[in-house]
Amino acid sequence: MSFETWETDGRRVRLAVVRTARGVWVGWPGGAKFFGPERNEATAHGAAPPEIRAPMTGRVVKVPVEPGCRVKVDDVLVILQAMKMEYRLTAPGDGVVETVTCAEGDMVELGATLVTLAPAEEPAAPAPVAPKSPAGRPRQKRRSRR
Repeated sequence: MSFETWETDGRRVRLAVVRTARGVWVGWPGGAKFFGPERNEATAHGAAPPEIRAPMTGRVVKVPVEPGCRVKVDDVLVILQAMKMEYRLTAPGDGVVETVTCAEGDMVELGATLVTLAPAEEPAAPAPVAPKSPAGRPRQKRRSRR
């Protein structure tokens, strides 16, 4: 995490900047914003980035996942409370939770790593099914002609 000072209209504001695998979080007194690449079909179904970080300083309200859990895109990983609001930090893609470095009630700083994800393993292709032998097929009824 690094800090930058920005001056606008004669006011100086200190910004906190955190770079992640998905993009950059910029935090300022009273807010935070994520800046990342445009999402398209290729990135939406790609591998999940390895770390979920706190977008701002706050208190962990709930951690509904644990190491080894499989998660899908937009599953809630951590609920963070800051400035009397709850922020739901979700999975950016399918994956498996590797580590959880926070617990309910913890105070976390801007940029702290909360959850580490691993890409989801592709399911093994099903084994080909051998065709049934003619003797193994059920008898078909014959239609009578009338």
